[in-house]
Amino acid sequence: MQGLTARRRLTDPLLPVAALALLAIAAAALNATVLCWSSIGALAGFSLSGSV
Repeated sequence: MQGLTARRRLTDPLLPVAALALLAIAAAALNATVLCWSSIGALAGFSLSGSV
């Protein structure tokens, strides 16, 4: 039963979504336009893939 819980934590989409959102905010704050748009594109692709 504990293996199932660990697997759920590792596959939970919260961590990658949070990391990409923080990357987009940090890139926007640094005026890194290409990095900002690429992280927003990654968020969009992740949500459209059905992973979320």
